[in-house]
Amino acid sequence: MNKKKLILQYTQNNGHIKGAPPLFSHTRLMAATMDDWKAKGNDAFKAKRYPEAIDFYGKGIACDPNAEAAAALYSNRAASYAALNRHEEALRDAKDCARVKPAWLKGHFRMGVAFEALGKLDDALKGFEDALKTEPQNEECQQKLSEIRARIKDRNDRTKPAQCRTAEDAKIIGNSLFSNGKYEQAIDFYSRAIELTPGDTEDKANYFSNRAACLQQTHQYRSVVSDANEALRISPAHVKALLRRAIAYEGLEKWQAALDDYQQVNSLSPGMSNVSQGVLRCQRALRR
Repeated sequence: MNKKKLILQYTQNNGHIKGAPPLFSHTRLMAATMDDWKAKGNDAFKAKRYPEAIDFYGKGIACDPNAEAAAALYSNRAASYAALNRHEEALRDAKDCARVKPAWLKGHFRMGVAFEALGKLDDALKGFEDALKTEPQNEECQQKLSEIRARIKDRNDRTKPAQCRTAEDAKIIGNSLFSNGKYEQAIDFYSRAIELTPGDTEDKANYFSNRAACLQQTHQYRSVVSDANEALRISPAHVKALLRRAIAYEGLEKWQAALDDYQQVNSLSPGMSNVSQGVLRCQRALRR
């Protein structure tokens, strides 16, 4: 019985095939049909018939969208979308590729490519970093990481807080500077994000908490408490703000206040080892 007849019988008989070989299975059939559609898609892609390739890859994916075997189809369709400058759709497929086969380089790499094309350099950096984790010696990933890091550094060096037109833009640069240990500069960008955020929103609470993290790194504990208070005024259960205030209170030797915050963090987010250690430090200090 040839493959096309098997597929036809499978479709017509609701997944049961009369006279099928003993080892025949749904998984093997789906893999076979996926391979057929992938081959058609690849031929169309090589001929630069990208819409046709997208259609073929889509039919292959439809056989079983959650199968690991679908990863190559998602990856190839992402490449087809990218060739048509449809980068949002390429990103969606890259994410699905990484979802069904997370240990494979291609999904993460294509995420990096799509984010870069969309101008989201920090997300692109993470995509290429995740790709390199799957193949640490991959030279193409190493090269892309080097290029993206250089572009991010140039952006961070050239951009002034006042040039940021949205809070999200300011936050992104603030996060990048923080991750590179440039805390004083990051403070200015989080301040800009706060300035650009109207009303008391969860985002604004996060910006106050992020600025508190920078201040914590530079041991400005009274300012940490002030920013954490603002975050908690907006979002009373903000775990990161509570934790940062607890650390600041420790730095100010306000042991009972620190202990109270640590215990509240523990009730909101149990099991954090640094919180348990903070509780013990405060309890020891209070017994002295």
